[in-house]
Amino acid sequence: MVDSLQKPGFEEIRPGIKVPAKETLLTPRFYTTDFDEMARMDISVNEDELQAILEEFRADYNRHHFVRDAEFEQSWEHIDGETRQLFVEFLERSCTAEFSGFLLYKELGRRLKGKSPVLAECFNLMSRDEARHAGFLNKAMSDFNLSLDLGFLTKSRNYTFFKPKFIFYATYLSEKIGYWRYINIYRHLEKHPEDRIYPIFRFLKTGVKMKTVMVTFSMR
Repeated sequence: MVDSLQKPGFEEIRPGIKVPAKETLLTPRFYTTDFDEMARMDISVNEDELQAILEEFRADYNRHHFVRDAEFEQSWEHIDGETRQLFVEFLERSCTAEFSGFLLYKELGRRLKGKSPVLAECFNLMSRDEARHAGFLNKAMSDFNLSLDLGFLTKSRNYTFFKPKFIFYATYLSEKIGYWRYINIYRHLEKHPEDRIYPIFRFLKTGVKMKTVMVTFSMR
């Protein structure tokens, strides 16, 4: 019983900054691609669909969704032992995955500007969403006296190369898998509210994102 109440120890780069989790098959990856090949992709057949998706991104329906409210303003020291360790690891993996998407989409938006304007703006707005989610999750980690140095992650992680077409597949699959993961957690906690240990779980219902639709034109 005493051990279960101890705070788990985490390695730190400096006080309050967590050493990133070691890279394994299960940790979120960082990606790069052939930006010139992406710019040459013919999107004319699907441009109407992409334009409709772009309008959804511009509307930014979730702009005010990921906002910390009064429920966050409390001590979380009562979350202890293995529960605390697993939850911090959950936040780290989730934050790293969102930040990975931000980096890739931001670079795609920059490289495609002037070459494929519709696609460039889609990726820029996707990077906006990913940055918002990563920041929200990193702030949640700070409630447990830890955070990630995202600049350090940018420079220290290995990057996996994916051809442009597979960037679309990977985006689609990651969003779909993420949606089912989050909606299943949300539905479980609806039935068992006593297990909702932290207010971030209230936000999971909006886990599905419009960018999953972008895969449609890459499949044709």
